[in-house]
Amino acid sequence: MISPKSQRGGIALYVLIAIFVIGVASLVLALSRADSRPDFALFTVSYLFLLGISQVGVVFSAMLRIVEADWGKPWYRLAELSTLAYFPFAIVGFLLIVYYARDDLFHWWLHASPEDHISPWLNINWLVIRDLGALMLFYGLAAIYAGKSLRADRAGGDAALAIDHDDAERQMYRLSPIVILAFVLCNTFIAWDFAMMLIPHWHSSVFPIHYWFGNIFAGSAAMIAIAAVMRRVDGGAHFGPYQIKSLGMLVAGFTLLWLYFFWAQFFVIWFGNLPHEAEPLWRQMEGHYAPYFWTMMTASFFLPLLASIFAIVKRSVFGMCVVAFAINLGIWLNKYLMIMPVFSPDNRPFDQWIDVALALGLLAGFLATIIILARRLPVYSKWEMSRES
Repeated sequence: MISPKSQRGGIALYVLIAIFVIGVASLVLALSRADSRPDFALFTVSYLFLLGISQVGVVFSAMLRIVEADWGKPWYRLAELSTLAYFPFAIVGFLLIVYYARDDLFHWWLHASPEDHISPWLNINWLVIRDLGALMLFYGLAAIYAGKSLRADRAGGDAALAIDHDDAERQMYRLSPIVILAFVLCNTFIAWDFAMMLIPHWHSSVFPIHYWFGNIFAGSAAMIAIAAVMRRVDGGAHFGPYQIKSLGMLVAGFTLLWLYFFWAQFFVIWFGNLPHEAEPLWRQMEGHYAPYFWTMMTASFFLPLLASIFAIVKRSVFGMCVVAFAINLGIWLNKYLMIMPVFSPDNRPFDQWIDVALALGLLAGFLATIIILARRLPVYSKWEMSRES
């Protein structure tokens, strides 16, 4: 007999697949009609946001394994699967953006005049090589990393697959910093090419740190969604108040670090008053984009900081879900403000239905892939959860 929970899960999967198909159909329709071609602006923002928080899945596991944070073990497997689930969307989405939106995103250096003295680094071939290469490096390491954990778990009592769990643990511990470094490298390239290079001759070297740490901040907060879903699936057997509170403490620390990195890159621009960098910054903070900017600051800093003061919030799944949603909204707006004010003084993100369909289709496809993987693979790293620290 099929349980009501399984039925609801099946319905959710079919709905997500339907939304994804609608998004793909909208893309095909738009590309076939010259009068309704999407500008890929909203798609690019959503692509970068989902790319960042999904990559944090395996990075989250690696960070907690390095510091031997036993409270994080229930998250390991689904966090790693969320990273692998986005891999096809990361590659296909990148190629779509480069092919169809490069004249908009990289206009000033693709069509530069001779007196602009453009570096050889700034050409579309090098962009594809460095970004696609970094993506393949990161996802390759992520697959190896997650595969080691999965193989150790699936071996179980199978003599043919039996492996030394102590050796597997040592291998994953040694691989963890390499995975984190690959994440930093990949996100540094993405930050350069999809944000800094939109503004001619931007010199800030702090911005990539703010970019990839913002992804870690949002991705770590998003882990509460896994806890909330699994508590409904298995009754919260592995996600108790201790796990929720520990994640809440981690997110509280990341809140302060995010503000520090934000201020570090803001201070360089503000104090130096560099014309190429200051003007886009003021455009974010004043006029049309001011409500977006202050919503970002409230959602990413003020609300999480206020919530972290109260232990009852950090022990509550619902309270942490509210905080996690606010943080992810703030980081999405952060990506939006990196891109849109450069091109338009008064952009409204949800004006074009095709752009909205593309963004929702991308999200739905990603979530559907996670559900499919979770149905076919163990969702907990049992061999690690059964081991003492």
